[in-house]
Amino acid sequence: MNTMATARTTTRRTALTGLGALGVMTTAGACSLLPGEDETPAGGADPTTSDAGSDGGGATTEPAPEPGTTFGEWAAREDLRTVELDLAAADERTGLGPGELERKDRFGAWASPGFPEDSPVLSAEPLALDPEAAEALGGDAVARDALRGVLVQAIIEIADSPLLLESDNSRSEEVAPPLMEALGLDAFDPAAFAPMFEEVPLSGTPVPGEGLPEVYDFEPAPYPEGGPRMSVLETSSLLSRLPAGAPFSAAGAAMIASVRGAVPIVREGEEAVLRREVSFLLGIEDGGMNALMSYVISTGPALAIADAEELPLIEPTEVPEDWQELTLGRLVAAVPSGLGQVEEVELSASVRDESGSAVAAITLYRLPVASPYQLGPAQHAARVEVGGADLVTAELTAGGEAGLILTVRVHVGEEEYHVQVNGLSEEEAPVIAHQVLAGLRVEG
Repeated sequence: MNTMATARTTTRRTALTGLGALGVMTTAGACSLLPGEDETPAGGADPTTSDAGSDGGGATTEPAPEPGTTFGEWAAREDLRTVELDLAAADERTGLGPGELERKDRFGAWASPGFPEDSPVLSAEPLALDPEAAEALGGDAVARDALRGVLVQAIIEIADSPLLLESDNSRSEEVAPPLMEALGLDAFDPAAFAPMFEEVPLSGTPVPGEGLPEVYDFEPAPYPEGGPRMSVLETSSLLSRLPAGAPFSAAGAAMIASVRGAVPIVREGEEAVLRREVSFLLGIEDGGMNALMSYVISTGPALAIADAEELPLIEPTEVPEDWQELTLGRLVAAVPSGLGQVEEVELSASVRDESGSAVAAITLYRLPVASPYQLGPAQHAARVEVGGADLVTAELTAGGEAGLILTVRVHVGEEEYHVQVNGLSEEEAPVIAHQVLAGLRVEG
């Protein structure tokens, strides 16, 4: 659920003082149904309705719609067989327990997540460990410790941020100091990073100035006394090499951690789950004179199904010749042209309108396919086959007054790409959805 009334990806770049580091932050969210919105499927009426003739002489049948112009072949929300997420089993698997930090917000107090040394969260091998990057950080052992520290902070300070459920972002100045201290960035001024956390809340709220509970009309389940409130479902980490010239003058090391977590909530009188997906990148230039941070966040109430294979398999249509392409990692996606300027930063690529809002974007999370599979509260959902991808799902959700939101999840190995197009009307949504799905391409 994205950082706008509909859904958006917001990126900010801030030049840091002190050692002249470059700070980059990207936040993004998946879309969700906003409270009070009509949940009627956007496909309109049954395409084969009959009308009585004016002379009473029998019925006439309307012609079948053109392929790719309705959501008739997609699953409607009422067709989805939802299941519960077994958070207790996840907690047992990870060894989740109370961490060292005491947390408070307007709903109560809890402890930060903690894990034993043999927890898979802490002991799992990185997805990749570039030897040159490791050497630049001080050797294999030092690099592994630093990478694990980035993962822990992605869990504690980003995914389970104390600001997650606050009514606004007025506590944003609390983020940078403990995060930078824990990451060993004492030489840099926390105040230089503060604007990033102020401009784009760690909550991932889709409505600026409003808290997630207000936007999605929920309350957290009672916090466990002295225990953690967020379950950790999946994590990953990797160390890669940053080439000279991008983003630093010299080469550097990028430590990347991804987290999928879940916070119990109560919504519409029923138990539910708030999903948190986070990717956090810390880049260090060789020599330690410059650093950057980047992260993407996907958050909102989750709708879980037992298996994504339950979604109907549909056929895309064709990509219009005048569309433009966005590229991130191994994924290429086509989106309507003329939407705005293309901006590519760490962990995301987006098209921005004149106001700076992202109208289309790709974001990257290095996480396995969730089981049970998690969607937003979709009006329509389906899957398609794309060469080179393990799984591709698509969903349409309401985005408030600004229109409908298309979210496509492309799973390629341990990579999960989110492709999002915002602000669609009910008439154009099915057409554009089938065209976007036709334009997906996995390279490499």
